[in-house]
Amino acid sequence: MLIDFITAWVDLALFSEGDQAVLRSQGDRISKWNPRTGEVSWEVSTWDSVRSDSHQISIRVASDRLWCKGSPARVIGDGDAAFGAGPARALDLRGCVERMASFVCARLEVSVPAVQRWQLTRVDITSMSLTPSLATVRQALSILRNCEGGRYRVSQQAGDTVYWSHHSRLKAGKAYAKGPHLRQAQQKPGYGGRRYTKAELVAVDRCLRLELTLGSQFWRERVGMPWYELTKKQHLEWHAEYFNRMLGNVEVTEMSIETLVQAVAPSKGQAKAAIGTWALIKSYGWEKAREMTSLRTWYRNLRILRDAGLSDADLSAGAVVALRRPLLQCQQVESWEELMAAVYRRAA
Repeated sequence: MLIDFITAWVDLALFSEGDQAVLRSQGDRISKWNPRTGEVSWEVSTWDSVRSDSHQISIRVASDRLWCKGSPARVIGDGDAAFGAGPARALDLRGCVERMASFVCARLEVSVPAVQRWQLTRVDITSMSLTPSLATVRQALSILRNCEGGRYRVSQQAGDTVYWSHHSRLKAGKAYAKGPHLRQAQQKPGYGGRRYTKAELVAVDRCLRLELTLGSQFWRERVGMPWYELTKKQHLEWHAEYFNRMLGNVEVTEMSIETLVQAVAPSKGQAKAAIGTWALIKSYGWEKAREMTSLRTWYRNLRILRDAGLSDADLSAGAVVALRRPLLQCQQVESWEELMAAVYRRAA
């Protein structure tokens, strides 16, 4: 697991006047002005990179805030964005913000505000699952592209990537093939991150990346405690809650659904109704079945079907997804050492 991206801001009033002057001198501005009168209607600062020889983060100095965004892994260790290091790999959110803030402020030669004064508007939490091959990764993505309903809305597809609700300010999801992603990143002009070996790229071709984005609304309304007191356990739970419902229970088969539904339904009548809803979905598809059922009955029956182990991928497809079992049983890899050992030990 990895904290893969953070966007944070801090009030400029927390800096000294001298530091504020330094910060306001950073970056370019975009202005709207009247050429006849010279009057400026508005002005906005742009995002600019703060670089070292191998590390990079982006900043923007607004009228009252210093914004900072990027991958904390890119300012820790050798800049590895696949598995990261230190607090990024440890899901230590406080440590990640401290490292990003220290990196930026050191390069700009200004003081560093206390980490508790920074506010978050985005955090990405990712996992890496080792599959049998790149073909298996792409097969999984083809199934996940059709996973809709409830909290999931496939909002964009691009090559080896699937997005869910990518404009949401609450939660968004992303699944993609990590190998092609790393190759594409290394080919970009000005790339300054870690250089991956051919053997590493061959190994990571077999990895499916699942990324959960927690947006500004989530940090404003749903956390319920200071963000810098969050633990690794909480980040793991948020990631599992989002993606596990998509994949469901590994024990479910087409033959066992009725038995599982009867075991979890509050009554025989509700079990019969839930099985009927599953039959409608199988026959007519998700959208048509929803139109044919009252909302109250629909959501009650969906809850029973999910409690029985059906996933949102199953419900979207109207069938138990064949790939789900091997995907759920895939090994989660946490480091290059673990990945390389798993891939090349099996190949030997």
